[in-house]
Amino acid sequence: MRLAVLGALAAAGALLATPAAAQPIPVGLGSGEVLLSVEATGETRTRPDVMTITAGVVTSGPTGREALASNSLLANRMIAAVRAAGVRLEDVQTSELSVSPQFADEDDDNRARNRPRRILGYTARNEVELRLRDLATAPRIIESLFENGANEVRGPSFSLSNPKPAEALARRDAVAVATEEAATYADALNMRIVRVLRVTERGNPDREEGRYITVTGSRIRTAPVEPGELTTSVTLWIDYAMAPK
Repeated sequence: MRLAVLGALAAAGALLATPAAAQPIPVGLGSGEVLLSVEATGETRTRPDVMTITAGVVTSGPTGREALASNSLLANRMIAAVRAAGVRLEDVQTSELSVSPQFADEDDDNRARNRPRRILGYTARNEVELRLRDLATAPRIIESLFENGANEVRGPSFSLSNPKPAEALARRDAVAVATEEAATYADALNMRIVRVLRVTERGNPDREEGRYITVTGSRIRTAPVEPGELTTSVTLWIDYAMAPK
């Protein structure tokens, strides 16, 4: 858990020591009340139930057509094996399909004469992203990929098929942390919490700082796959109105 109290403690003394009319009163505060802002982070740890990997077939040939033809043969075999293993059609998505020339290394003479580089052959690449929803089958599926044409496998990344329950638990934890901390500060100042003024949740980390999801303890070895746990964190700002006891 992570929390920081950003209460207007200095403002508290100012508001209590001078007439209310002499100080600007934050929105929602009554006369003689003080604002306390608490930032609290709640967490929950959950076993992931979705694993994503990328599998690819890389082939070469003297022409682009031949490189692609041999690649397509292996890629179709690889995808058929994945489907036969129970991976759903909607969980198999092509992420890259490319054919590119392989150039000979340039020597000084070619560079000096500005000659075009010589093409030695072509490389074809076909990659698919796989979402595995039964993690117990992951080692067998990875082995099957290599047996059926794949020569590249990258990953894994883990996620939750439905993150909402974990987020709800993290929110409850964040509120509990904030409530306890606010009560501690209010008591230390010989004050009491009157009411909650505002609750703000920080958004997705891709857009702004705040809520984030990270993977911990996740790793892949030669055969076994260990998903570890996902830590779902939710950060809240809660503004409280305090008043003297």
